[in-house]
Amino acid sequence: MDWRRLISTDTGIDAKEAFRLYSRRWAIEVAHKEMKGLLNLGKCQCIDFAGQIAGLSLCMIQYNILGCVKRFEAYETVAGLFTEVIGETVELSVARRIRGLIVEAINVIAGFIACDPFELIENVINNNNQIKAVKQAFDRLDLT
Repeated sequence: MDWRRLISTDTGIDAKEAFRLYSRRWAIEVAHKEMKGLLNLGKCQCIDFAGQIAGLSLCMIQYNILGCVKRFEAYETVAGLFTEVIGETVELSVARRIRGLIVEAINVIAGFIACDPFELIENVINNNNQIKAVKQAFDRLDLT
């Protein structure tokens, strides 16, 4: 039998609650480490607050997409999945692939509503300040 020990200064909680809190904390630590190491979290060079938020949002979106792919296709770590994605598409970064998926989705939507995709994108960006900030931050990313 494998024993696990956890030392805590909070004597008001039982062992199960302490392990539940610790496991939640550990998941956050692992996600933070993977985002910093693999997705360049914290390396956005934007000088305004909206750009920083947009950079963080893009990083979180990338991490969530990789997590979903991991969950549905292969039971491996995000690091292993990231290595596989890089190996398959050396010339394209993850950010470019996500951008391509978004453009493809917009083309499908534009086809359904019978309008020009570029006009649809321009109208969406121009009518939403948050999307405009995300686009500006995305344009500042080095996608090579």
